[in-house]
Amino acid sequence: MKPVIKAVALDKDGVVFDTERLIYRAFRELIVRERLPIRPELFEELVGKPPQVYLQVLNEALGQAMSLDDFIARWFALRDEIFANEGAPFMPGADALIASLHARGVPLALVTGDFRRNVERDFARSSRPELFACFAHVITYEDVANPKPDPEPYRRAAEALGVDPANLLVVEDSPPGVEAAITAGCLTLILPGYGMISPDLAARAWRTIRHHDEVLRLFDEYGSR
Repeated sequence: MKPVIKAVALDKDGVVFDTERLIYRAFRELIVRERLPIRPELFEELVGKPPQVYLQVLNEALGQAMSLDDFIARWFALRDEIFANEGAPFMPGADALIASLHARGVPLALVTGDFRRNVERDFARSSRPELFACFAHVITYEDVANPKPDPEPYRRAAEALGVDPANLLVVEDSPPGVEAAITAGCLTLILPGYGMISPDLAARAWRTIRHHDEVLRLFDEYGSR
């Protein structure tokens, strides 16, 4: 049976905003500057993970070299400094995609493992802060009992948008996000980023894309009229 898209849900970091590379840059700069016993590649393993998971992993990696609280404070201070200087850049084509889908009347949701205050800050310091209003619903870490990779965030998004998960097109970049969307029963697109997607996980998704223009083409073909 041909899929039918009735609504669209987007992840934030790595899908809407090209912020993963800036967060990684701050991560890398800190561990190099402080000569910490952390592999830079560890960042890839943390992408998309809920806070309690990456905090545990970081704490174990740091050992006695630096307290977790100190590391997080310094990392986020560097991240905020970079964001203050460079803003929150959109992923190529993401701003055009949001504006186009909204103009067509497509119900939109933003589904992220981040906190709402960070969502609002990212849009506020972006080149098009008005696009935040295009999302009918924003599902954050605070809104769910079980964050990604649990399917709850995308099941909540589908319910809030009034569609069956099978009719919800999701764009994700990280393994936990992709797993959450697939398990929720959504039409899942992978936009590869810092989080390494295994071949087995990629095979379970609907498609892998390289640019947001492909989302519009898919909606033109499969979107409900």
